Amino acid sequence: ESQRLARALRVTSQSDIPKLTAIPSHYTGPNASAYAFRILREDGGLIASRRGALISDLSPWRMKPSRTQDLWLLDLDTQRKLYVAGGMRLKINGQDIWFEVATWGDPDAVYLSIVAAEVLDDVWILLVPMVLLMAGVAIISIRRALGGIVVAAQQAETLSPLDTKSRFDVTNMPKEVASLAIAINGLLDRVGILVKAQRLFLARAAHELRTPLAVMMLELGRANDPRVRRLEADVQSMSETVDRLLTLGRLESIAGPEKSEIDLGRLTRDIVERLREWAARDGHVIHVTIHEPARLTGDLMAVREAIRNLVDNAVKHTPAASKIYVTAGPGGQVVVEDTGPGLVVDQVPELLEPFKKGADASEGAGLGLSIVRQAVELHRGTLVVGRSASGGARFELDFPDQSDLTIVNVDDAQSPQPSADTRAPALRSVEAK
Repeated sequence: ESQRLARALRVTSQSDIPKLTAIPSHYTGPNASAYAFRILREDGGLIASRRGALISDLSPWRMKPSRTQDLWLLDLDTQRKLYVAGGMRLKINGQDIWFEVATWGDPDAVYLSIVAAEVLDDVWILLVPMVLLMAGVAIISIRRALGGIVVAAQQAETLSPLDTKSRFDVTNMPKEVASLAIAINGLLDRVGILVKAQRLFLARAAHELRTPLAVMMLELGRANDPRVRRLEADVQSMSETVDRLLTLGRLESIAGPEKSEIDLGRLTRDIVERLREWAARDGHVIHVTIHEPARLTGDLMAVREAIRNLVDNAVKHTPAASKIYVTAGPGGQVVVEDTGPGLVVDQVPELLEPFKKGADASEGAGLGLSIVRQAVELHRGTLVVGRSASGGARFELDFPDQSDLTIVNVDDAQSPQPSADTRAPALRSVEAK
């Protein structure tokens, strides 16, 4: 409050007596009786005051001021708040000036704003640089402390329960993070054992069924009774299911692809040629397009089964005389689309699960698309399911190892192929990591 009053003093020259040019409003307002001030020169002369007599009784002037007058504070009523008086000496233009103030209850809340200003000047201005510095140090420290978690998260992308070598490396991790990583490594080991046991059981069961089914097929083929033909068809369907279970079990039991150089164009043509005669029984026409270089490095069996199952599904689940377009390349890209009724978008994720079939599907055990997805996951590729230009189903496989697009030869049946820029976008995509 003394500093507030000091800012209102004006001195025109070194020898002039300071004058108070403005008096704060709380000394003249409706609650003026609760406030008082007095300003004295170094010789005790009065410069300005409001109800100064009340303060003079509290602090009588001495010709030789003592140090106790340079800064003093007095409680006027110890039972009530802000009933205080005080004074201090300030140097104004080389002169010693005494400012003395008093308040009885502070009804205008003047000193609340003063306290806020004091906190800002004496606390926060000093603390802000310290807070900023501490925040910077804290951020750096936390980032360094949590660096092990970031590394662990990056390692987690490559972990597989089936691969005992892909586990968290705890060498440079903090002790706390390393304890969690070790526990997760143990969990992965236990999960890997359970998964391997389940898949081994499935593969062995399928293998054990294979031989009896083959014997049954031979015996049924010798019978001439027309009623046996229906039973023979059922056994044939069971045999195909067992074969696919073996394929799925093999794909799920390996941690990584068995790498070999694959001529994707040749492989695709071989698969189509094997299925063409079977597909033609219902009037299906399969068209093949190869975009060179259609080559990749990967698991031959997995890629072959993925393409075969997509073409097989297209034949089984489209009306008679439908057209099927198979495109291989460039690189590891394979597209299989048809002119059938297409897929229901909401069913796409479910159809990729084992033993799941569409509502209108009557053939198969629902393992074909599971084999396709597993083959793509094995290569860390991408499977996009959508709708073809004609409204049918469209499956796009993308195995790693792609090359620039160069069209070498097209459809061997000389039938028009839907151009890439006219095909409808995928309705839903499923990415396999």
